[in-house]
Amino acid sequence: MKSFLQFLLFVLAITLALAGLYAWKSGQFSGAPPAATAPAASHALPSVKPALGATALPGLSALDSEFGRLAEAVIPSVVSITARKQGAVDPREEMLRQFFGMRRPMPSETYPQGSGVIISENGHVVTSLHVIEGANEVTVILSDGRRLGTELLGYDEALDIAVLKVAADGLRPLAFADSEKVRVGQLVFAVGNPFGLQETITQGIISARERLFASETDKEFFQTDAPINPGNSGGPLVNIRGEIVGINNFIFSQSGGSQGIGFAIPANAVRRVVDDILQPGGSARPVLGVVLRPLDEGLAAQLGLPDARGALVDAVGPDTPAAQAGIRAGDLIVKFNGRGIQNFNDLRRRVAQAKIGEELPVEIFRDGKIVSLKVRLVEEQRSGRTLLPAPPAGGVVPQPMPAQPPAAAGRNALSGVSVTDVTPALVARFKLPENVEGVVVESVLPGAPADAILQPGDAIEQVNDTAVTTKDDFLAATAALPPGERVIVLLSRGPVRSFAVVGP
Repeated sequence: MKSFLQFLLFVLAITLALAGLYAWKSGQFSGAPPAATAPAASHALPSVKPALGATALPGLSALDSEFGRLAEAVIPSVVSITARKQGAVDPREEMLRQFFGMRRPMPSETYPQGSGVIISENGHVVTSLHVIEGANEVTVILSDGRRLGTELLGYDEALDIAVLKVAADGLRPLAFADSEKVRVGQLVFAVGNPFGLQETITQGIISARERLFASETDKEFFQTDAPINPGNSGGPLVNIRGEIVGINNFIFSQSGGSQGIGFAIPANAVRRVVDDILQPGGSARPVLGVVLRPLDEGLAAQLGLPDARGALVDAVGPDTPAAQAGIRAGDLIVKFNGRGIQNFNDLRRRVAQAKIGEELPVEIFRDGKIVSLKVRLVEEQRSGRTLLPAPPAGGVVPQPMPAQPPAAAGRNALSGVSVTDVTPALVARFKLPENVEGVVVESVLPGAPADAILQPGDAIEQVNDTAVTTKDDFLAATAALPPGERVIVLLSRGPVRSFAVVGP
């Protein structure tokens, strides 16, 4: 009897095992979930496995994770800035309203937006000056939604940088990188508020260094292909460590949006402005007062220069050390303070290292010979009026003029330019130098070779090597120009003397 019971228990165990195996197999092939599991959500399409497993591409997986960590680290330090600007009322319209007893309308208001970055736990915020310039009220919006009033501590008009102060707890500042160590090809991220879309981050590389748009001092820019749009101005360009490489300033665009060419002010230049503002009497920068033009072999040959070495002076600011020393537009600076100059960046560094107030020797190449001069540098103005025209300010660079058409038969580089003799009234109207001589441009025929270069109000004092003092001089000089060749024009635009190369 005992052995029979054991046999029955054995048969029962085998039966239960087979039943369990059958139930498992049936569930696997039918897709039915286990009884203990909640039913899966219903989808229109059957589930599809990823093309690659989670560990198939460890390098890209790590990069994806690191990009996310970087965004989480820097976004809380970037702010959105709204500037309330009240439009002015036309005084002529105001007179008419008073005469007819009409009700005065409310002045129009605009609310341009930009970006900024927190640089200290004490509430210091850096942005672009053009974002807040002329504003009646500036509001900073933190990433957590807090809206804060601001105090303007100072600005640098030439560099287009402003420093604000806000009062808040729990601020997370970003550190500045050493922008001298930035390399072309380096990964960077633009963070800001494009088109009012807060907490936007885009990725790219440093496309180029040392893009110059103004003087011999630190007016250079980093070029980047990280997408930058209106509203990004004032926000940071950061490296993979979350350090500020530069402050996004403006873009080149024919459409109004990003086309992969953006410009940022290098971090070292921004940091010097911050130091000057927060530490009055701190670092003083010397200024020579010239605008420089990049020089290549073609332009050197056109100007009759021996080679492409040196710093070519494009314009000289009025009442600057360069003007007082006798430096002119078109001069080639070949030696400064006893050191040979290779290019404009070389001169920029030499000027930055020179002593303010000390008389320094300068050698220039002019009219085929070396001329020795003496210059005494002054401290660069940090706010208010600058000694030189400011670099392109903010937002979108206007759509460029269309390319010049090929010179038609019989037309030379100055065909289509109408001029008149200089008069005291024109000098006052266009703010020309008091000692200006020559002719004033009245108009330029659309599509003419000089259409995109000369403009009404320019005073032309020289055409190639021919001095121009009257309209007759100009007509005689232009009549002798061969068609299809470039012409060098010495001109004054406002108080600044410069030169332009006109023609194909």
